[in-house]
Amino acid sequence: MKKLMLMVLFALVTILPVHATMIMIDYQGDTIVTSNNIERNLIVNSDDGGDYNIAVRPLQEAVTNSEGTVSIPLEYLFINNTKEDVYLKYNEYSNIFYGLNMGGVAKNMTAKIKNYGIVPSGVYNIMFEVQATDAESGEIVSMTTFNLQFIVPVVHELNTYSESPRINLSGSDVFRKNSKTPAESAPMIYIRSNTDWILSIDTTDFEDAAGTYYVRTVSASGGVTNRLQENALITPGKEIILARGKAPAENEFVSVEFSVENPSGKIIPAGNYQNRVKYILREGEVY
Repeated sequence: MKKLMLMVLFALVTILPVHATMIMIDYQGDTIVTSNNIERNLIVNSDDGGDYNIAVRPLQEAVTNSEGTVSIPLEYLFINNTKEDVYLKYNEYSNIFYGLNMGGVAKNMTAKIKNYGIVPSGVYNIMFEVQATDAESGEIVSMTTFNLQFIVPVVHELNTYSESPRINLSGSDVFRKNSKTPAESAPMIYIRSNTDWILSIDTTDFEDAAGTYYVRTVSASGGVTNRLQENALITPGKEIILARGKAPAENEFVSVEFSVENPSGKIIPAGNYQNRVKYILREGEVY
């Protein structure tokens, strides 16, 4: 009877699971896009609060979008451990933390794509192997994989650095029939977009006024594939497409000219006339 009990106890001891340390990485917040960087905040934690060295090994040579049309080389990807940006190299370990004592409290780090330029919108991925070693013995205690993902939203930005266009009519202009008088300056509209784009004006708030108003573009940068070169009549409640361009657009520009034409058989009464149009930058097809 005693022999049987010993055998049962021995069997119970041998089937108990051996504890393995787990190092866990997770996201904290959404992808952040700035003019020079794309960032994703991460947290790292363990299930036992030990002291570990944490290293990562990229398993792919680039960060790529889901469609496979955009590839960002590893030289632009870094992980910041709150003290420095750690350089990454394909299939090699880079140490992120030394002697990290988590104590059950997650630690912060940030994955960054730096100085690459405009990244087209979409979902980007790269797979890592994460290795944790005991800070004292150097023994590997955990090996896991982590898919680092950046979700880049659509970015459309436009800026103008010119004063509002002003059309001054002289005495001779007022009495000339069917003649167009352009504005004194042509506003420059600067475009930043990570999708193919369309620039237009919305005339919803445009009101009837003396004279007939027109708009056209007079110049554009090389990334503009198509622009309005003929005078287009401005009427209330209408969208007029000024230009189109391809992604990525970094400070592409379009110069816009507004003009007024005397109504046929009439003169424009003296006065100060004001009106409004709204510039719109949106995603659109390029041709």
